[in-house]
Formats: sequence, C-alpha cells, structure tokens
Amino acid sequence: MNSANSPNICGRHFENESVFQSDNLLFQCHDPNETCLQVGHIFKPHQLKIIQQKADFCASMHMIHTMGSIQICRLTYSEDVYIDPDDLEQFYLIQIPTKGYAEIQYASHKFISYAQVASLLSPGHALQMRWHANTPQLIVKIAKDDLHFHCRQHLPHFQQQSLIFDPKLDFSRPSAAYFLQLLKTLMLALATEHHPLQHPFAFKQFESSLFNALIYGQCNNSQELLQQNEKVISPHFIKRTEAYIRDHLHETLNVEQLAAQAGISVRTLFNGFKNYLGTTPMAYLKELRFEQAHLELMNNEYLSVTDVAFKWGFTHLGRFSQEYKRRYGQLPSNIRKQHSS
Repeated sequence: MNSANSPNICGRHFENESVFQSDNLLFQCHDPNETCLQVGHIFKPHQLKIIQQKADFCASMHMIHTMGSIQICRLTYSEDVYIDPDDLEQFYLIQIPTKGYAEIQYASHKFISYAQVASLLSPGHALQMRWHANTPQLIVKIAKDDLHFHCRQHLPHFQQQSLIFDPKLDFSRPSAAYFLQLLKTLMLALATEHHPLQHPFAFKQFESSLFNALIYGQCNNSQELLQQNEKVISPHFIKRTEAYIRDHLHETLNVEQLAAQAGISVRTLFNGFKNYLGTTPMAYLKELRFEQAHLELMNNEYLSVTDVAFKWGFTHLGRFSQEYKRRYGQLPSNIRKQHSS
C-alpha cells in the first residue's frame, strides 16, 4: 500500500526518505558545541546540553531547500539532549519524530511528541525540549512572513499579529493526516527527477495547499484575531453599507455587491451585521424595501399593489402579501382600500 494514502500514516513513514543523501548532509559532528553552532545557524542560537552522556556523542543533519519558503531537515542526536531556543521569533517549526520520542514544553503546554503526535511550534512563546537519544526528527521550517502573507490572502482582515497553532499535531486526526500526506507527496517529488512539483509554479500552488492544511485543519487563534478586527472596524463598514443600501433600494442587489462596495469579505459583512444589527445584510435590505412599500401604499393612490410590489423589488406577489400582513397586520390590498377611501 502507498503509505501516503494510508489512514495510519505517521512519522514512521518518513524514516528512510531517499531524498536525504550525502550531497545534502549538512554536517556530521562529534562536538556538542560545534553541533549547537551548526544547528543554530540554520534555525537560531540556542542552548544545547547533553543530559547524561553514555557514549561518544554524534549528531547529523541533512537539509533540503525548496523553491518556496519551506526548508526540510532531518536531525539526529545520539544522546539525550536538552534544547532551549526560547522564542522561535521568525519561523514556524514542525518536528516529526520518525522513531523514539521527545518532550516538548511550549508556553503552557507539556506533551510527549512521537511518531503519531508531532509538534507544531509557533513564534511568540517560550520553547524548551528534551530529545531522547537516537530520535531522528523530520523538521519543516516555514518562514513567519511567508505564512502570514498567505493568511492575509485567505483570511479577511488578518493583520500582523502572530498566528498561534495548537502545538500538538495529532496524526490520528484526519486534518493532520491530510497534511502529512501532502508532506509525503512533497518528499517524493523532491527525490524524483523532473517531478512536476519541481516546476516553480506547480510548487507554489502545492505550498499553498500545505499552508491551507495547517490554517484550516489545525486549531489556531485566527478566528479570535478575525473577531477582534471585525469588532474594531464594524461600525464603519456597517454605516457605509447601510447608506449604500438606502441609496440603491430600487436596484438589484446581492450580498457580493454589498461586500465589494464596502471593501470587505462576505463573511466579514455577515458577521458585522449579525454582531451590531442582529440581522443579515439581505434581511436588512428587505426590511427597508417593505418600509418603502408600506409608505407607498398609504400615500400614493395612483399605484396599484402590484405596481408598488414590483417597484420595490418584490416579484412574487403572493409571498409579498403574506410577509406584508405578518409585518403590518393587514393585507396590502386592505391597506390600499382604507387609504383610498
């Protein structure tokens, strides 16, 4: 069975990746201090301590540069080590043990990472780790600026606040397993000469799929950030949309047009109307049209009920009469008779 399509895909499926060869072996080192410098050059300066040395120390690291903002590494320490990089600052880090395990302390989270549960570490919080001996980890490094740029394209009003993920990437969950399947496909592409994903345009599209798998599949604070931003800007765009609706009541309007004129997404428009007016944009539009139709029926005896309904955008006369009675207690024809007499 193709492991990328297996429902039980986990870190073990990456234990013998053919893409890691001698030409991308960054270092193989027996000196802990030199190892710390080499790893720090790729990621960031950090503390590295051997917890209890039982044999000669050895560390090795492979690294692959992709055509996008992703770097992929495989890093192994022969002894139990304590690693303290503190805040990652400028990048996100996904660490997938292919065997063995590591202990992760990230912000208020403490958990064991192994082949079934990877760590997805965001900038903005303190991080300390204990990697146990001979625990090779597949590491995916994603530049913070590139992921945030992607978020701004997909999430309305996403600003520069740091996107913070739940640090436990559990591959028993379908969304996390989907991300791992994509990663497995990428590893195969990087190891295959003339693979379509080695074309820059194709890779860019694939990288977008990887990012989407994370931001839509892994719990994060984007919803909270969006709600905060929407509450700040809602009064402005609601007033602008209300004014636009009143000025164009005779015209055929839809929610996409209203969102476009306000310069926001449809989702943000719906949320703003719900939070501040307790209704939807199209329901608000309908109420204004009923108000105008009601005034017209009472004050303009030269227009028939049909003329008034059509004038204000109600093309289904039976439904117009029923909804009018629900609002004003009488059928529009009765209102017309009363005011005509």
